[in-house]
Amino acid sequence: MDEHKSIDLNADVGEGMPYDAELMKIISSCNIACGGHCGDYQSISNALTFAKSNGVKIGAHPSYPDQENFGRKSIEISTSELIDSIDAQLKLFQQCVDDNNVSWTHIKFHGALYNDLKSDLKIAEVLVQYLRKEYPTLILFVPPNSVIKQTASGHLKIRTEGFADRAYNKELGLVPRNLKGAVLVKKADILRQVLGMINDNQVKTLSGKIIRMSVDTICLHGDTPNALSMAKEIHLKLEANNISIK
Repeated sequence: MDEHKSIDLNADVGEGMPYDAELMKIISSCNIACGGHCGDYQSISNALTFAKSNGVKIGAHPSYPDQENFGRKSIEISTSELIDSIDAQLKLFQQCVDDNNVSWTHIKFHGALYNDLKSDLKIAEVLVQYLRKEYPTLILFVPPNSVIKQTASGHLKIRTEGFADRAYNKELGLVPRNLKGAVLVKKADILRQVLGMINDNQVKTLSGKIIRMSVDTICLHGDTPNALSMAKEIHLKLEANNISIK
């Protein structure tokens, strides 16, 4: 490649995995669990310390209030209850940020809530209204081709996110985890998907169809067993292709 490119590489952290400190040496942005699906004051503070020491951009990773299912199942909850929960999670996060003398740049919703925001206009509108009022200067990470992206556009700063280790369907939604092939595990498949997003602005769906998809940031899940080794492989591959992690 003649042209030098760059990409933001983010990871979900503060979720009880033992290698957050090492992961922070590789990524450029982190999304820290703040109590909805996982996390408490101490785990958030630990992650903030790792991020600060490595110059990693800091974000909050709120979710449905459902630690039992790690936030990965849609739950019956009113919009007012959801806002109350998100508000409590982000206020806890803000307290940790203040106590640790750091600043944060972004918000990324987690799990089932993130996926529901792909198509649920009602939740998207309520959350965008809340964020516009309470955190208007922060960046919101959003899925491609989603109602949350459409709703937030023009009202909040947004960054479109792709996933290194998840398969996509033809609507550019993530294939549900209970379906075969939803999580990419082979190194070659993950590296091919990452380079495809960056160099070609496209992704190959689970069915084999190639679809255009432009992203600003790419996520590697921090709670997968091989997250650290995969992050290192991605870093080496990007470096070999003259792509910097910013």
